[in-house]
Amino acid sequence: MEEPLFSISIDELAAHEMSAGIGNDIVVSSQLTKFINLLNFPLRVNAFVFFVCTKGSINITINLKEWNVVQNTYVASLPENVIGLNRVSDDFEGYVILFSLEYLRKISVDLKDVLPYYTYIRNNPCFKVSDEKVVAITRFYDLLFTSLMDEKSKRIEDIVKGLVISIISKIADDLDGFGLVGTTVKTKSKEYYFLKFMDLLLKYFRAKHHVGFYADKLALSPKYLSSIIKETSGSSAPQWINDYIVVEAKTLLKSSDMNINQIADYLYFPNPSFFSKYFKQHTGVTPKEYRSK
Repeated sequence: MEEPLFSISIDELAAHEMSAGIGNDIVVSSQLTKFINLLNFPLRVNAFVFFVCTKGSINITINLKEWNVVQNTYVASLPENVIGLNRVSDDFEGYVILFSLEYLRKISVDLKDVLPYYTYIRNNPCFKVSDEKVVAITRFYDLLFTSLMDEKSKRIEDIVKGLVISIISKIADDLDGFGLVGTTVKTKSKEYYFLKFMDLLLKYFRAKHHVGFYADKLALSPKYLSSIIKETSGSSAPQWINDYIVVEAKTLLKSSDMNINQIADYLYFPNPSFFSKYFKQHTGVTPKEYRSK
């Protein structure tokens, strides 16, 4: 089944004025308001998104939760998140950087190093920081933007790779101030399996609703997988699966023209009745009631 129209890729964002990027790998821009027409209703941006508000304010939703972002605030969003831009103040200024998961793998960024930040950022994407930290991160941004705009450079890929790694390290260093100090994740450890599970979940959650599928992929028993996911993240594997499905369903109900039958089909429920019962079990209302709110 085709992707609904509310997903958007990096290269679509890079096509806008005052943006620079490399295909579906990376895009940077200082004109967040240019994206309003694309993001004025919730969209899944298939990338790691980082932006900083340097002046004014912007109101956003991430996974249907509203955040009011003010001056000197970092916002970090994961590839599976659904993002919407609601309101932007007239004096708003800021910078945005997007990296695809594939690009981070390509430049050998070890995703295991970001595990301590993962669950925290998913629930708390906004971080108020000092003037000094904002000045430093915007300098990195300026270097990256200038480098991406340099069409004559023969070493553009190496330059951009170095800057991206530096930016990620700088962001991680700033977030360490909130107690999110990175640690090394060992292969076959509980944290390792959590990362693997989240990677699989992002790919398959629409079609695969049962823990057994993910456990088979990881050569673990469903019971053991669920227990280590619970121990690592605070939520069990079934809770993670349900959360992804419910956020997707809510977004489709509020922000797409798909009818309930089509949504049930898109999310691989056996029939609309089963989908409605599932949705009410997890939200307290039927899909029809949620859409009419």
